[in-house]
Amino acid sequence: MPKVSVLVPVYGVEKYIERCARSLFEQTLDDIEYLFIDDCTPDNSIEILKNVLEEYPHRKNQVIIHRMEKNSGQAAVRKWGMLNATGDYIIHCDSDDWVDVTMYEKMYYKALEERSDVVVCDYMVTDGESTQNIVKACQSVKPFEFLENMLLQRDPWSLCNKLFKKTAYYKIVYPDNSMGEDMAMSIQLITRCRHMAYIPE
Repeated sequence: MPKVSVLVPVYGVEKYIERCARSLFEQTLDDIEYLFIDDCTPDNSIEILKNVLEEYPHRKNQVIIHRMEKNSGQAAVRKWGMLNATGDYIIHCDSDDWVDVTMYEKMYYKALEERSDVVVCDYMVTDGESTQNIVKACQSVKPFEFLENMLLQRDPWSLCNKLFKKTAYYKIVYPDNSMGEDMAMSIQLITRCRHMAYIPE
């Protein structure tokens, strides 16, 4: 069983998927699985992804590319990913994002070191060429206080900077017809966490 599962929705991202995939396949954490979920993308995103994967043969047996039966939206895509993920910990990566090559290794070992149900890290907002903003993403490692900060929008509720223990996902509700699925999911997940850790990077 892999240490970490990375869930990546794919829809209309042919301009970005190559950079995203390379950053994932070059992770320093070896024991990892990648679930790319094609939400019936109308462009060449999946072909680009497959071409990039050819350059990383050691990752091929760690990659699942699944196509949804119909365009279903990000929440449904993430639900499919969760139902099929086998890692001890779960993290989401949007396919127009990219991550530092040590990110998942650092987060995973931080979780083990502090026996955490969730590890949060900072992130950067960028246009791909210059930094627009560095987001300090955690003001408290007490789950109740962190939840309050998310609700008050002091801390971001993005899923892409939060590594959760898989057990936190048990019986959560996946919202339909919503642009706010990160918020709806993060709030539920944090309520399942007793111990938090934070990496200010």
